[in-house]
Amino acid sequence: MTRAMDTPFFEDAQGHRRQTSRSTRHAVRSHLHVAQHDEESLDEAVLPVVAHDVGRKASPKPKQAPAPGHRGGFKVWKTSFWKRRSRLWAERNAATRAIAENE
Repeated sequence: MTRAMDTPFFEDAQGHRRQTSRSTRHAVRSHLHVAQHDEESLDEAVLPVVAHDVGRKASPKPKQAPAPGHRGGFKVWKTSFWKRRSRLWAERNAATRAIAENE
C-alpha cells in the first residue's frame, strides 16, 4: 500500500480543515476550563499538540459572485463625495422645480 492510499482523501478539504480546527479549539478550551479550578494542574497543564494554531479562527469562506442585478466591488456612491454631490443635485433640481412652479 502506498502512502497516498494510507491518507484519507477529503472531498471538501477546506470544510475538513474548518471542522478539525473547531474541534481542536473546543478540546483545548475544555481542557483549560477543567484545569482552571486547580492552580497546580494549570501550571503543569500540557495542551493537546495538534496541527492547528489554537489561537486562530478558521479561514474565512471564499467570496461568492454577486447576486444577479448587483455589482461587485466598492460602493462608490456611498462615499461622502457622492453623497454631497447627490445632495447638491437634489437641491438644484428642487430650485429648478420651484422656479418652474412660480412661473
